[in-house]
Amino acid sequence: MEATTSLVTDNEFFSAERRDRVLVVRGKPHFTRHAGDLKKIDAFFDHLEIIARTDEVGVVAFIGSPEKSGGDDTLEFFETLIGSRREDYLLQRLLNLVNNYALTMAGLNKLTINADSGRISLFHLSMSLACDYRIVAEGTVFENTFVELGTLPKGGCGYFLSRLLGGGKAAEVLTWPRFSAEEALTLGIVDRIVPRDKLEQTALDMADHYQEEQVAAMLAVRRLLKSDVNELRRSLETEDMLLLNRVNSPAFRKVLEARAAARGR
Repeated sequence: MEATTSLVTDNEFFSAERRDRVLVVRGKPHFTRHAGDLKKIDAFFDHLEIIARTDEVGVVAFIGSPEKSGGDDTLEFFETLIGSRREDYLLQRLLNLVNNYALTMAGLNKLTINADSGRISLFHLSMSLACDYRIVAEGTVFENTFVELGTLPKGGCGYFLSRLLGGGKAAEVLTWPRFSAEEALTLGIVDRIVPRDKLEQTALDMADHYQEEQVAAMLAVRRLLKSDVNELRRSLETEDMLLLNRVNSPAFRKVLEARAAARGR
């Protein structure tokens, strides 16, 4: 009973509710405002570990908040980080948490669905790529401010994209500052585009469809094709090295300050 109670939650960062063997996890707005509060971030990853351990749900649907600021989220995150007195500790801690998320999702014994809309940063895209299915609303755009800052998105984006698209195309996409839902669908980065007011219901309908024997078959296919956990771990470690080297460089701070000034910060 303890696992059942723990699966259901509601806090400033996210909420989760049970629908029989489906768990619906909804993100809340302004993720970057919690970047300096490790307790709130820890709560999400602790919840993910509870999901991984329980056999009471077979499908997890992650519903993104439509109130995101896309690439501006990325800028705000780095501005918050650089302004912290515990910058090095905070960044390393966040990198470790994101790595654990990607690795946990890659090995999760559940079918996972991600549904999102609005302006999506490549950090949020990275998180969705760890899921089995991705649905976005009409009008969704993906914004890559990381490339403007001279760095790369965190969360396994390069690893997952290279497996979906091949290394050459993945490298090209990672340099795009912006691309549409339709472009993402054509590439196979997302699986379906639906009207915004149908997004959550589509995700829930799909979650209801993929249960019991169907889930077992889909999980087997996923393990075969999707993730090599050891290779993913190595890729995440390389991300850490490249990101830390860039963030700690004077050039990065100059670019960040220039972008902040352009935004009137």
